[in-house]
Amino acid sequence: MIMGKKGKLMAGAVLAAAAVTGVHIINRVIFFQATMKDRLSGNSDAYFQWRFGKIYYTKQGSGKPVLLIHRLDHTASGEEWKSIRDELSKTHTVYTLDLLGCGRSDKPKITYTNYLYVQLLNEFIKEVIKGRTDIITSGNASGIGAMACLIEPSLYNRLVFLQPQKISETCKTPRANHKALKYLVEIPVLGTCLYNMVSSKDYIKKKAEETYFADPDKITDDVVEIMHEAAHLGGSSAKYFYASVRCHFTDMYVGNAIKQLNHSIFVIGSDEEKSQEAVCEYMDYNPSIESASVPGVRMLMHLEKPEQVVELCQLFLG
Repeated sequence: MIMGKKGKLMAGAVLAAAAVTGVHIINRVIFFQATMKDRLSGNSDAYFQWRFGKIYYTKQGSGKPVLLIHRLDHTASGEEWKSIRDELSKTHTVYTLDLLGCGRSDKPKITYTNYLYVQLLNEFIKEVIKGRTDIITSGNASGIGAMACLIEPSLYNRLVFLQPQKISETCKTPRANHKALKYLVEIPVLGTCLYNMVSSKDYIKKKAEETYFADPDKITDDVVEIMHEAAHLGGSSAKYFYASVRCHFTDMYVGNAIKQLNHSIFVIGSDEEKSQEAVCEYMDYNPSIESASVPGVRMLMHLEKPEQVVELCQLFLG
C-alpha cells in the first residue's frame, strides 16, 4: 500500500515535470517565431550604453533637436514614430529611442519605475543629444517627460504631449494584489506563459481595436506584427517591464510637476470624452498650456493620422 502511494506520487511528479517542460518549450517557440522576421532592424541603429543596459535609438535629419518618446507599454517601441520622424526630420534633428525594457533596448530583470525613466531621459539628452531639446511623448510617457523636465529644466525647451494620461490616474500605487500579480508574472515558465498570452497577436489586435485606433482599417498586419515582435525581443526577461507597468510601479503623480513647469507645453488630444477630460485636467493645473484636438483618433494618433499630428507639432515647435 505504501509503495502504491509512492508510485502515484512519483507518477504525478513526472507528469508535472513533463507539463512544465512542455510549457517551457512552447514559450521558447513563441519567442522565436515572434522575432524571426526581424521587422525592427534598420540602417540607422545605434545604442546608448547606459548603466542599466543598452538603449536603442535613431537619429535623423538636421536642425533643432526633437526627442520622440513612446508610451510605457510592452508592445511599444520607437518604430511607432516612423512617419512622424520622417516628416519632422526635414526641419529638425529627430531622435527616437526604445525605452529600457522595450523593443530593441536591453530588458533587465528589475522593477521599472517612473524615476528610472526620468534618469534615462535626462542622461540621454546630456550624453547623446548634448543640447536643449524639444520632446514629444505618447500616452502615459507624458508623466516621465514632465518629471524629467521638472528635475532638470535646463535640458528642455518645448514639451508636446500626445493623448496624455489623465493626471488623476497618475496617483495609483501598487497594492498587495498588484505585488502578488507582479510576483506571479515574474516566476519562470508559468509567468512567461501568462506574459505570452497578453502579448499574442490576437490580444494585441483586440487592444488596438479597443484602445489604439478609431479606424479599424489602420490596424494592419504590419502594425500588429511589429508590436508583437517588440514585446518578444530579448526573450522572457521582457515580462519584467510588463509586470512593473501593469502593477503601477511606473506610475507617479504628476499634478505638482505640471503646476510648476514654466516651459511651453502643448497637449494634443482627440474628440473622445476621456481624452478631452485629460486635456482639461492639464489646462486646469497649468492655464498657460496650449491644446489642440485631432478628431477620429485614439491612443496612437501618430500612427492613425500622422499628417495632422505633424502639422500641429510643426506649428508649435516652429
